[in-house]
Amino acid sequence: MTQRIPYLLKYSRRAKRLSLQVVPGEVRVTAPAGVRISVIDGFVRSRAKWIAKKLAYFASVDPPAIPAEFANGSNLSVFGETAVLQLSETVSEKEELTQRNGVLYVCLPGEADLTSVVKRWLDDRLLSHVNRIIEEHSRQGLIPSRIRLSNARTRWGSCSPRGAIMVNRMLVHAPLSVVEYVVVHELVHLQHRNHSKKFWGAVENILGDVKPYKQWLKLQGAYLLEEKLTDNL
Repeated sequence: MTQRIPYLLKYSRRAKRLSLQVVPGEVRVTAPAGVRISVIDGFVRSRAKWIAKKLAYFASVDPPAIPAEFANGSNLSVFGETAVLQLSETVSEKEELTQRNGVLYVCLPGEADLTSVVKRWLDDRLLSHVNRIIEEHSRQGLIPSRIRLSNARTRWGSCSPRGAIMVNRMLVHAPLSVVEYVVVHELVHLQHRNHSKKFWGAVENILGDVKPYKQWLKLQGAYLLEEKLTDNL
């Protein structure tokens, strides 16, 4: 008898059929309201080999280091490199963060919250690099009307009809080459609103082969977002 595969079940009135999603360490099933558990179990069993392959796929990579709670000694991935948070005993009038030789030194003023301070620093680092990337490609006429960071759960980036670029703040944990790929991807949408051959040709004309970046987002990147990613990036 085939062993039952554990899964997280969600009933949805919008769902018209059973759907299956595999994320790092977890299998998720969405079912229309009223579908019997026996039917759902059979559906999951019928895809057992595919599920096992997907779970092994995710387990084959080292995920970015994102601490559940920021604390002295926590490991943290910053642009693909792991740094160790180290609190300074020196008391300063303003927050100070310095990253060098694999250590992120943090000096906090008074009762400042470590998590808030580090997250704000990460946002500043990401925005700084995003702006630099945009400036590098501005000579090609790829100039957004606005840039902002987002907490989107399903998208790495987006480009609005008015030319505003959104970048997921979790990209600060990805290698700089991957960050550039996402930013360029959205910048090219300023000229090509779909994912046509012309669109991909323009992206590859700027970056060359994008397969390694897409692979990183598909594997390591799956550990950074809460929900299923779109396949467009």
